[in-house]
Amino acid sequence: MTHPLKAVLWDLDGTVVDSEGYWIATESEIAAEHGADWGEDDGLAAVGQPLARTAEMLIARGVDAPVWAVVDEMVTRMQARVRAEGVPYRPGVVRLMEELRAEGIRQALVTMSVGGYVDAVVEGFPEGTLDVIRTGDTVPRGKPDPQIYLDAVHHLGLEVAHCLAIEDSPSGVGAILAAGVTPVAVPFMVEVPRDEVLVVLPTLDGVTADHLAVIHRQWQAGAPRAAH
Repeated sequence: MTHPLKAVLWDLDGTVVDSEGYWIATESEIAAEHGADWGEDDGLAAVGQPLARTAEMLIARGVDAPVWAVVDEMVTRMQARVRAEGVPYRPGVVRLMEELRAEGIRQALVTMSVGGYVDAVVEGFPEGTLDVIRTGDTVPRGKPDPQIYLDAVHHLGLEVAHCLAIEDSPSGVGAILAAGVTPVAVPFMVEVPRDEVLVVLPTLDGVTADHLAVIHRQWQAGAPRAAH
């Protein structure tokens, strides 16, 4: 049986918004203030990781503070950055979100980011876009563990077979593959694992709700390499 597409689950950083550069700059600032060494490669290695894991990586490089304090500092600085500078959306995202809403396809934000930073970004979303928001502080284990996606599906009142998720990072891809939703990757700053069941799109620019519905239907029917 082919299940219709009823919801799209969005990762945030690198998928909906082009914020990874902000995160790397923020991490580098914190490291520099502690005399620690943190370069672009370190920032790229942290892409898609839970914030606590990024904090642990910073501490291992010489940041002298507890994990919770490093996480709080990252979130506070990111919130201020977004409110001061704005954050650009990835190509095609806003139009696709609006079209999905118009088609009655529900949407959830599923991110390992937390707190005021997420609030600041979501304030700029088209009104009424999101039905559910799940953040990294709502689960005991972050991506690539699938629990945050399974929680989002549960809070939507749906089954995984009715949902499609979009990610950009290896840890995020691992989470959606493990969750069993239709898995779509749009790589951005880092490569994603090549998996025969993963649908990889070069961009969301020009992708429509109908395209996602076709991808979902074909993936559910056992043709996972569908693309627009």
